Amino acid sequence: MAAGHSVQKCACKHMRMTARAVTQFYDRHFQPAGLPAAQFGLLADISAHPQISIGELAELALMDQTTVTRNVETLRKKGYVQVRPDEADSRKKSVSISPNGQAKLEQAMPLWEEAQAAIEREIGAERLKEFLEVLGRLQRIV
Repeated sequence: MAAGHSVQKCACKHMRMTARAVTQFYDRHFQPAGLPAAQFGLLADISAHPQISIGELAELALMDQTTVTRNVETLRKKGYVQVRPDEADSRKKSVSISPNGQAKLEQAMPLWEEAQAAIEREIGAERLKEFLEVLGRLQRIV
């Protein structure tokens, strides 16, 4: 059997393809807010976890710390987050959402809701719920 045929059922290949397609879909929805999907996700996580450390944010987002640091720096330059030394440990950085970041998140939230609703309409609420459960299981076991 040729190598090309053996990878047609590869979970990794299909997950990466799907992740790119879904990210592009959300990016298109977020265009009016000027906030890419990845930045929206981090901003939402930061908003939900005030004074979160870069390490905790990386763990929460299942990203490496270097990538989170780079993305947080982009958000900081846009004025959406504030980065300060952690009060408990000055070697760590603490991230919090700024008033501008909260306003940007509020601007983007209806766009996110539109994207979510479109996906739910297409595959159905129950299938979306099951899909998210499967994704959660995969995240925990791999």
